[in-house]
Amino acid sequence: MGYDGKYGKVTTEHGDIPDDEPVIVLRARDCQSVKTLAYYVFLCIKGGSPRRHIALVQDSVDRFRSWQDANPGKVRTPDSERSRAWLPE
Repeated sequence: MGYDGKYGKVTTEHGDIPDDEPVIVLRARDCQSVKTLAYYVFLCIKGGSPRRHIALVQDSVDRFRSWQDANPGKVRTPDSERSRAWLPE
């Protein structure tokens, strides 16, 4: 289980993220997510990542883009205003 500063604890199906490892969650509703993931694909290609990894990330880019195209009213500028980190104690 990793930890995201905005969303808190992040669990995965395989449970292979250590508790002390920071992670970041990108959501399809974030209008910057497609560009961010596409740039990550570019960096992975330049860095020599295996084709399987590149294909998995590219699939996410395609799914994010499709979701955004189908849900334009749900796509918005990212913020952290509702993050637990911003809530008063």
